[in-house]
Amino acid sequence: MQKIDVDISYKHTAEDMGEDFCLTLCSAENDKVDLMLSEKQFALFNSRLTRSFYVRCKKEKILLEIDSSSNYSQLETIARKYYLCDCCDFADINIYAVKRLLVVVVDVLYKYPKLRGKLCFIGTHDALERRLKRLENGDTEVLNDFNLQYICTEENAKKLGKMTHNILAKIIKNHENYVATALSAFGLFDSVLLDKNDYDGYAYVRFVSLLRKSEANGYHPKGCFTPESIIYHEMGHLLDDICEFSKQKEFKE
Repeated sequence: MQKIDVDISYKHTAEDMGEDFCLTLCSAENDKVDLMLSEKQFALFNSRLTRSFYVRCKKEKILLEIDSSSNYSQLETIARKYYLCDCCDFADINIYAVKRLLVVVVDVLYKYPKLRGKLCFIGTHDALERRLKRLENGDTEVLNDFNLQYICTEENAKKLGKMTHNILAKIIKNHENYVATALSAFGLFDSVLLDKNDYDGYAYVRFVSLLRKSEANGYHPKGCFTPESIIYHEMGHLLDDICEFSKQKEFKE
């Protein structure tokens, strides 16, 4: 058996102890969970961390399909069809906001294909939390949503659901007035999450107006007054998880 330690930024070490693997995932809050994996499952886990966005057509074609969509189902189909993420749930989001969200995702993936490995879920905090609770309670159908059915056993799924749910709860608690946030969760449930209180229905109209006022007041930099600015910012956090810019000495100074 090999003992593998993986932290939130995916660094890991291995001690050669045979063909099976005990994968220890550690969050930034020092929560830990041990997953027992076969050699094949561990190989799939590693390949998941290095996924890239596969360019199937010109970016403009996807953007046109997004712009032409008239309902949530069509937009979710586009996200799956072009493999923009593993799982998405747009039900709690203003449909115009969903279109603007997907435009940013497409733009960033064409620039940084490796970021695809960090886009496991796109939607609201509430939508992801519902799935994690189901997983924590043993509903392995959730694994299919995230393309994890060949990596996780039912026992591992419960552990992952509970741990990721705890990570999500702590992030939201520390950002009570958040508009959007990025979740890093081992390359398994990494997400761009929106607060439905700002993106649902008429609340979204009010939110856009507040962004313009915040730029006028100097809270946001010039040109950063759109919902797209918020999404670019959160995807920047996920990109930083890969490149680790913020951990470099020059950045900290």
